[in-house]
Amino acid sequence: MEWENELMKMRKQIDTIDDEIIKLLNKRMQLCKEIGEIKRMRSIPIEDCKRENEILQKAGIFKSVFKEIISLCKDLEK
Repeated sequence: MEWENELMKMRKQIDTIDDEIIKLLNKRMQLCKEIGEIKRMRSIPIEDCKRENEILQKAGIFKSVFKEIISLCKDLEK
């Protein structure tokens, strides 16, 4: 059926987007590890509420997603 083919195409597009998101999240996590190393060397606190709030403001409807991302990043920084 025609709608099944269209659905498959859309799902492939979603798969491509998901792959990109995962790639970007991996890059972000690597940077967080490096930031954590710098913070430890300089005795800077891991948590930066001002920075977190800035990110969450930009996140809009994805705020809960970014809360989880921030949480994972803080774990990596430790």
